[in-house]
Amino acid sequence: MTASKTIVIATHRRSGTHWTIDALRNNSPDICDSFLTLERIEASHDAPIPLDDFRMQLASLDGRALVKVHDLPTATYWKGEAERQFARAVLENSPIVYVHRDGRDVMASLYHYMQSFDETVKGQAFSAFLRAEAALDGVATGLSRPAYWAHHAAAWLTRPNLLAVSYRALESDYEAALRQMAAFLKVRLNRALRPIQLPAAQSRPTYLERVKWKLGIRPKKLSSAVQPRRGKSGDWRSHFSERDLDFFMSEAGEMMRHLEYME
Repeated sequence: MTASKTIVIATHRRSGTHWTIDALRNNSPDICDSFLTLERIEASHDAPIPLDDFRMQLASLDGRALVKVHDLPTATYWKGEAERQFARAVLENSPIVYVHRDGRDVMASLYHYMQSFDETVKGQAFSAFLRAEAALDGVATGLSRPAYWAHHAAAWLTRPNLLAVSYRALESDYEAALRQMAAFLKVRLNRALRPIQLPAAQSRPTYLERVKWKLGIRPKKLSSAVQPRRGKSGDWRSHFSERDLDFFMSEAGEMMRHLEYME
């Protein structure tokens, strides 16, 4: 692995990870079609890849390789010494694009996403979900979900060689955001830029598609975004009560102001 080989796409969950990945891989001839997920070298991951296999997959990719990560930059998620050192090397030696999103929209999107697989969240009101303790891959963080969102952003934004891109910028001026990322990463863009073709919100992948997606293999013209739901900026208004908003701001207001999400 070399610094010129890997590009890290770091985000809190539900913040535009795959939109960013698709924007880059669909529009730059310098970037590989497939991508890798750094958390998968951890043995406890639900779809783990042994470190040696991960290294071979990375080496086999043509062009710049996108490596996505949701965890914190401290690399404490990886329990094995070799895995932790490898993760740290990737994070320390790669340019990083950190995509952030209005934390209120993150909470609304995360709520619906987790309802699709988490039995506790399925029967939980949004207000209770918002106030629940955030868990990082099953380990309690001691922080509420809004506080963890703010902590996640603060931890990543202090990293060197990082470009911060907002979900709002991708949504409102896609071409400008894409060109900003390309300039930072020093990659070429195709002459004709391709918008991301998002699938219908209710579409369901076939078994073969799900297997391929787990391996990071996605057709170029399709989105790699996780279903079943995608929201637009401002969707939080249909979820937050006045008390919810007060709680959220008490936990994450400083970061909201720093990222200029205050209205």
